[in-house]
Amino acid sequence: MPNHELIRVLITQPFPSELIKTLRSISARLEIKHVPTKHPADLEKYWATVQVLYTAKIVPKPEQAPCLSWIQAHFAGVEHLLQHPIIDQVHLTTASGVGAKSIAEYVIGGLLALNHHIPSFLEHQSQKIWSSQRLQIFIPSELQNSTLGIIGYGGIGQAIAHLASAFGMKILVTKHDISKPIVNSWQFSNSSKLQHDLVEKLYLPKHLNVMLKQCDYVVTAVPLTDSTEHMISSLEFSAMKKGTVLVNISRGKVIDELTLIEALQTGHLRGAILDVFETEPLDPKNPLWTLPNVILSPHVSGLTPNYEQRAVELFANNLERYLSGKPLLNAVNVQRGY
Repeated sequence: MPNHELIRVLITQPFPSELIKTLRSISARLEIKHVPTKHPADLEKYWATVQVLYTAKIVPKPEQAPCLSWIQAHFAGVEHLLQHPIIDQVHLTTASGVGAKSIAEYVIGGLLALNHHIPSFLEHQSQKIWSSQRLQIFIPSELQNSTLGIIGYGGIGQAIAHLASAFGMKILVTKHDISKPIVNSWQFSNSSKLQHDLVEKLYLPKHLNVMLKQCDYVVTAVPLTDSTEHMISSLEFSAMKKGTVLVNISRGKVIDELTLIEALQTGHLRGAILDVFETEPLDPKNPLWTLPNVILSPHVSGLTPNYEQRAVELFANNLERYLSGKPLLNAVNVQRGY
């Protein structure tokens, strides 16, 4: 694009003023409007001229925004945005990588809590129980020398692998394109370099069950698409060896919840760590609430006090690329769904 053209940018997230100031300092060519709102009516007067939109959920109708060419999403998951017709005429990028470190810590923390009986410790503590059988019932399981299968190897999967390797875990991965571990993805500054030689073997999705048979722990880290909905169901649970632990930090619908509950109730799965569910909020009558081998949380694994700063850092990087005509980071392939 011509290097004198004014680029009109609309940001709907409630970022602090100092972060907006950082974005405005990138170039005099950027005219940035910051209108933090959850109400589409508040944005109607901006749609006609906006060229770049930063948003979590609100997007215009195609006829409202004839100049719009790029939408930067505030979150990594964009399945809700893919349903809008405006996506057919714009570039879409995600915030993949912004919450990756926090999610990776959640995964490892959950595995350690399950393996070292932390929920039972807290229950005994609340009842002031010092069990005479403590040396038998609290024998832990170790992560070292166990096998971790990661389904999906984007920014989150790589961050999980990086931490898991420090615990001496053998890492297996399924990925859509095993020849390209990273393609134009984003990592925030000062992040540790994620070495792909940490992974012992990469599998295509069609060979998922081959990988599952070898795993002691399985983490789902894929986006929700037509091809990943219920990708973990009865056949996949049957492929897992007895005693496997499952972690879901992607989307609830990636796993068939009824077959998951059955696998937990029968003891085929040793446990599960779940941050997402097929229906959210989780129904109070859902058995997952009370199963003793489940640790669940209310879709918060990606939270971090640094999210806004990292999101703006990513957006700033992409704005610079947009101005210079370079490929944008975290670009979504609409046909593929991520």
